[in-house]
Formats: sequence, C-alpha cells, structure tokens
Amino acid sequence: MNKKGFITSALLYGILSLFLILILGTVSILGNRKLSNDKIKESALDDVQTLTTNPDCFTTTSSTSGLTITGYLDSCEKTVFIPEYLNGQPVIAIDSGAFKNKNLINITIKSNIKEINATAFQGNDEMVFYIKTTSDQIVGTGSDEEIKDAIGTAWGAKDATVHWDY
Repeated sequence: MNKKGFITSALLYGILSLFLILILGTVSILGNRKLSNDKIKESALDDVQTLTTNPDCFTTTSSTSGLTITGYLDSCEKTVFIPEYLNGQPVIAIDSGAFKNKNLINITIKSNIKEINATAFQGNDEMVFYIKTTSDQIVGTGSDEEIKDAIGTAWGAKDATVHWDY
C-alpha cells in the first residue's frame, strides 16, 4: 500500500471510530438516563422504600387506628414520600388542606393511606401522584361542598397526573 492510500485508510478509520464512539456514547447516556428514571420510580414505589421525607415536615393528629397528616411545612422538600409510620404509629389518612398551596412537584402514597380529604392537595396544580394501591382502597372524605368543588381534580390539585401502581 502506498503512503497516500495508508493515510486515506487511517483517516477513514479514525472518522469511523469517532462516529461509533459518539453514537455508542449517546446510546449509553440515554440508556443510563432511562435506567436511572426506572430506578427512581422503582425506589419511590417499592415496598422496601429507602427514599423518605423528613418526619419533622409533617403535622399530625392521632386516633386509635393511627395518624392523620394535617399539615406540611413550607420549608420542606417539594417531592414528598408519605411515610408508613411516624413515631412508631401508622399513617392512615391525609386531612383537609394538609398540603394546600405547597407548590408540590410530586408525591408518593403507599397502601397505608386509607382516606384522603377532597381538598388535601388544593393549590398544587399540575403535580404528579404515585400511588401504590388500588383506587378503591382509598376513601375520599370531606363535606358535600368540598367533594363537589374537587370533582375533576386529584384531591383538589388541578391538572394533576395520577399513576396508580399496584
């Protein structure tokens, strides 16, 4: 092979190698991003959940059957994971206005929650709910007027997306 042919072959090989590296690198990055998103969802919905929200962010009331979340501090994260237990007691309900106007991004609710008030998430428009239970296991509560006003919303959050994952 002459010098000119060798240089041309080496140049073409170099360009092809660079092209393959760019393509494979992009596919790898996109694949890792997809894997990362799947892992986040799996962590958020898995029964052995490691992602949590600081327990000090919640205010609650207690009954014989468990705790009801009555409030959430403004200074806390906008991605919320409702805990199964707070201070050793099961969390079973979310009360009227508990998360009202908190600018939440998303919330994960597991099967421990049995009741959600119709206005619990009022003012958190376009948020995303991840709920690990069936829709018939959660009872909606509230006055007739609150329930009527909340029709077409997800517990008061307008244009929300609800993912039921069970």
